[in-house]
Amino acid sequence: MASQTAGTSQQMAGKSDSQGLISRVKSLLVRAWRERWPDIQWGIHFKRLVHTSNSEAGARECAEILLQEALVGTHPNSLILSYLKHATFSKLLPVSATFQYITNYDDFSKPHCLLALVDLAQHLSTYMGFSYGSEGGLALCHTLQSLVYWLLKVMLRSAQQFLESEQTEHQNLLHSGALALQAMAQSQTIASLLYIARAENSEVYNNMEQTELNMRGTLSQIPQDSISAELRHDVSNLDILKNVKQMAVTPDAVLDVSSMPICSTIVTMVMQEAILNPTSDIQPFVDQLFIIEKLVKCKRSYLFCEVLRGCFIGLVDLKPGESQEQFRMCAFTYLKVPQILQKIQQQSPSRDFVSDLEAGFERLLHSTSMLDLADSRHNCDLLGFLLGECTKLNLLSAAQQKSITAKRVSDMDRPRPTDQQQANQPCASLILRAEPTVSSILKTLDADYSKNQEAQLGVLQHMLKSFELIMAAAAATGKLQTFCFKLIKFNELAKQSPGPEGGKGSTTRALLFDISFLMLCHITQLYGSELITSNMECINTFFVQWVLRCLPEDGKYKSVDISMSSDSSKVDFLLNALTSGSDYTQGSPKWHEICNNMPYAIQEVLFAWEHGSLSSDSIKMILNYVKNRMLSLPVCVVAWMCSYINMLSDDARTKPLSMLQQLIQPLSGDNLPSYYAERSQLMQSVVHKMIQDILPPAQRRPNPQYVPANSLPADVMATTLKAVFTQGWLDMDNLHCLEALLNLCGSDWFADRQVQHMLESHRVEEMHVNLGLAAAITHMDLEHIALSVLLHTLPNLLLSADSHAMLTDPRGYTLAKFSVMTVTAAQAARSVQKESRRGRKRSRNEFDLDDFDDFDSRHLQTKRAKMEPQITLDSEGFNFDFLNVKEDTDAAPVIDTKDPLNKALINLFRLMNAIVHDGEISPKTSFVIGFIDEAVKCGPHARYILQFMPSNMLSQILKCIPGVFENEKVLQICDLTNTTGRKIATKVVCQSARFERD
Repeated sequence: MASQTAGTSQQMAGKSDSQGLISRVKSLLVRAWRERWPDIQWGIHFKRLVHTSNSEAGARECAEILLQEALVGTHPNSLILSYLKHATFSKLLPVSATFQYITNYDDFSKPHCLLALVDLAQHLSTYMGFSYGSEGGLALCHTLQSLVYWLLKVMLRSAQQFLESEQTEHQNLLHSGALALQAMAQSQTIASLLYIARAENSEVYNNMEQTELNMRGTLSQIPQDSISAELRHDVSNLDILKNVKQMAVTPDAVLDVSSMPICSTIVTMVMQEAILNPTSDIQPFVDQLFIIEKLVKCKRSYLFCEVLRGCFIGLVDLKPGESQEQFRMCAFTYLKVPQILQKIQQQSPSRDFVSDLEAGFERLLHSTSMLDLADSRHNCDLLGFLLGECTKLNLLSAAQQKSITAKRVSDMDRPRPTDQQQANQPCASLILRAEPTVSSILKTLDADYSKNQEAQLGVLQHMLKSFELIMAAAAATGKLQTFCFKLIKFNELAKQSPGPEGGKGSTTRALLFDISFLMLCHITQLYGSELITSNMECINTFFVQWVLRCLPEDGKYKSVDISMSSDSSKVDFLLNALTSGSDYTQGSPKWHEICNNMPYAIQEVLFAWEHGSLSSDSIKMILNYVKNRMLSLPVCVVAWMCSYINMLSDDARTKPLSMLQQLIQPLSGDNLPSYYAERSQLMQSVVHKMIQDILPPAQRRPNPQYVPANSLPADVMATTLKAVFTQGWLDMDNLHCLEALLNLCGSDWFADRQVQHMLESHRVEEMHVNLGLAAAITHMDLEHIALSVLLHTLPNLLLSADSHAMLTDPRGYTLAKFSVMTVTAAQAARSVQKESRRGRKRSRNEFDLDDFDDFDSRHLQTKRAKMEPQITLDSEGFNFDFLNVKEDTDAAPVIDTKDPLNKALINLFRLMNAIVHDGEISPKTSFVIGFIDEAVKCGPHARYILQFMPSNMLSQILKCIPGVFENEKVLQICDLTNTTGRKIATKVVCQSARFERD
């Protein structure tokens, strides 16, 4: 009750002070009028009254009193208007109060008073100093918007009255309003504040546009000779609303590729997608192409051309004998690229897709030498095959195909390869023929297993002759995983007989088990175990469990202790069969049990040999017996033996290695089982991938060693990146080398070296090429490299005292571009389900965020503690409270606090905010500005990055470096969809207003 009484007393006291001030101002105004005071003398006395009363409400009412007194008659009182103008410019009266009264004035019977108000509005709006504080921020935006709306309504009414009576007063008023709006249109500050007001209240802005349209329509009805040409020109060329629209500028490209001969980013991404991700879905790649298209601001035809160029560069770069890479590159070019183009067409239906694609092909025709070299190496018309596939999918018309083909023929420097005698079928032709074969095989494998074993075995045996080719086609068309599941089903059904079976049935079942096992092993080694472990229906099958427990992957051997458990009775049975030469396949053998127990039987044989119980000739006979019929058994034994040998010392490896060498040698002779040679070749491929790291170096097969054991990874990285940056694109060897370095050293090390070498150049043009390549290379492992850049590389540079050379422009801006491109690509990749990559480290969700947070917090606490309070961290992650919107009208932002990319960005912005508040202008400050500037260029994706920027950061930057961000850029940085963003934008625009006239 006491508080209510006190509040009422304060309101009454304030009202009393306001009334007292108004009465004293009226008395002072009468005295000034009688004595004809000049403006300065009036201002001195009026200032004393205002400061003595200290009543803001009274000061606002004073503006209304002065205007009322000035507009009593049909003509305005110029002396009182001069008093009002002086008080407003002196900030004794709030400008919003003056504007508010002006915009409420609607007495069109006094054209001279209206003319005076128009002139007053022009002077106040164009010559006043904009201040955020006392004017209330957004209130100033609303006031300016209302003022412009009032001027448009005055002009509309004046045009209507002049159309009726043609009085000079209305013509003068129309002209004066046009001049006022033109003067306001020249102010970027006013245009910026009107843009903010438009975001605050779009309805008023729409009314303004309609009023302007009506005014122009009325003006067109006035006869030409009734008003001067100058007036008609001034009214017809109002720029105020057009300037407001132009504040929404289209951002520049993050990476300008207009002067580059090729877009190395797209070309490198194509190479990586074709070679490293043969089984991935096309949607993530299409999304990344859209991201790059927006970041480099290229035309759609240019995008198509560079995708096609990347394919042909990859086809040129293929070396003889590299069947895997050749099949993958051809499968991507002729099976995946048409799907990618079709997906782009579906996601951009409003574009003129067909014309853009035709223009892309025609642009590619300018690279005649590249096309000729590709045709020569593959001995076929590569472009013709691709055009045919595009025409089949209705991406191009038959007429367009003929036109492009004719241009290609006219530009050729050598005879068409298809007109020459060909000894072998080209890979492009083979891959196109393999695609329908895959569909046919899948249909055959869908048949009932119990009724069609012979037919299914025939299909699998036929596949052995061109297995690599069929797998490449299946991977490119997204059918490889389906094929794997069908093979797993066959392998599971063939592992044991459901009932009595004859000799032929037993042989058929054994071959089905053996071939499906070998095929699945080979696919798993080439495309990763995730391909078969992703289906929960297959997770408990024999083959999947064997892969998880026994099959080595990427040089990593499984522990012998967690291998499948053995059955002592089965081991004894197999051991007796091996030593006596009896048939272990009699009856209805259970092949999964034989595969599980055969390694332990061989272990007993090994122990017996080591203890002298068996001779070398007996060992050779036993091992030949193992691989005599079922080649899946040597694979199981080799997998176990590799793990076993990996545990032994060098001295103890002699006899196991001898057994291993004997086991992997194929048998020869005339009495071998059916399709033994084809199965043996597949077995050889599987086991040699297992044993490469076990065998002594002298006994290993020749295999490209991208990171030699006697070389430092840092030296290999430097040599590789120097070669890549020099030639301007990524070839096959360097691609595999970089992948090996990433797998060997991790993403933190990789990101550091990549940034270091990207910024080594001293020329801007070379740095742009390096930037494009580096941005593409991050797609090798986009998630982890992006986190490493944000959590490791950038903080180390920003916290280091010796990093000025790396952050000084143009290196600093290049690093900012790279960081923004990486973050934008990583954020876009999260919206789709990412395919698992082979050889990658576990997700950053699981480790090292908390450790880095502690490290960074210690640095910030010691270096930046006096600048800003620390943001606390807890076991659940970052404290995001400082990002919550404080305005009641705004909804709290939805931020996934568990997402590692969000955590990394908030950590980086916290560090950059501390740098800005440090008060020292340095290259670090320039990097912060560059990072924000480049983030704005990302268009719609900029909001994701900038949502983590602290609210006081932008204002502090402009205090340190005034004018570094123009008003157009400020409006893009701030989120004008919420009240907080509009208030920040208004504050910064007003803060920068004093520099506009300089």
